Amino acid sequence: MEETKRINLECSELWWKSDKKLNLDIKKYTAEEKKIKENRLDNYIDLIIEKVKNFPKEDDERILWKAEVNKIIDDFIYSEKDTFKLGILNEEFKENFFDSTKTFIRKAKEFDKNLNYVDIGQAMRNVWIINLLQASFGEKVEFSKAIFGYSMLYPYTDNYLDDIKIDINEKKDFNHNLKKKLKGEVIESKNEYEKLVYKLVEYIEKTFERNKYNKLYEALLLIHEGQIKSLNQQEYISVPYENNILEISIEKGGSSVLVDGFLTKGKLNKDEISFCIFYGFLLQLADDLQDVKIDIANNHTTIMSQLASRYKLDTIANKLINFTLTVLNDSTCFKGRNIMELKELIKINCIMLILFSVILSKEFFQLNI
Repeated sequence: MEETKRINLECSELWWKSDKKLNLDIKKYTAEEKKIKENRLDNYIDLIIEKVKNFPKEDDERILWKAEVNKIIDDFIYSEKDTFKLGILNEEFKENFFDSTKTFIRKAKEFDKNLNYVDIGQAMRNVWIINLLQASFGEKVEFSKAIFGYSMLYPYTDNYLDDIKIDINEKKDFNHNLKKKLKGEVIESKNEYEKLVYKLVEYIEKTFERNKYNKLYEALLLIHEGQIKSLNQQEYISVPYENNILEISIEKGGSSVLVDGFLTKGKLNKDEISFCIFYGFLLQLADDLQDVKIDIANNHTTIMSQLASRYKLDTIANKLINFTLTVLNDSTCFKGRNIMELKELIKINCIMLILFSVILSKEFFQLNI
């Protein structure tokens, strides 16, 4: 996709232009206020996880269960509306958003009863990204089998490729076979794990015909190529400029959310493609920032892990926040209702993700957290 390559270059140029001095006006909290918010968040997460674990089998009990879960989520949103901004959006969006989340959790457990809640949470974040893109592009916020299939590919492929206990040649063989499947070739699964992965791809194929939505499948191959390149970042210590780690990060993160975008409406214009790639790249860097300690320990080379062994990461975190602000403020692809509110919601949540990542990797920063 030549257009994607051009946009990747634009993304790289914007990254280098982004200011290294933090330009963020954000409310500051005292240590006591932070502790209260942390405890409140932990309590709500524990409540939701406990409810999901105890999803009832009987239909009449499920009605009560749904009401209780809705109340927990609504209470959390309104108690933290200044932090997460969900409270500023209309009721239809919130209701559809929660319905999509609950349907996904139920389908995930039906698909594979051995899935743990960490994997479900990882995939669920991608469902949320798609739901936000649906709202951003003026589409109805809803769950679909294709969304489920792609979101579940996250834990099934990323975690497999990140597992240091699996031989690198096995990973390459897995990627080789998956590429054939993504290209539409008929291929037999070698084991139960591959069988589940191929089933997820088929969920996408049943919703989007290959001939009609070829750009979607090109984007799926792009992220697959990004994963293959990311294997070069494993078990190999590189020096700056030896590999184009920035390009790999843009390709992997950008193509990931580009697929999300195509799953919202099948076809995208240039502004929508640009937003997806830029958004995916900033999420990729936030993830790399959060995982910097693990990546260093496992000799996985990312922008963050490569710099962290030599410099403090304050400047690059500032750059990432400023990049995020520019992407959201300058985006012209938003449609429908509540455009400014939706931009604010995505902006705040991206910044919160970056700040949480900073906290989790605070030993690599000069600032006193």
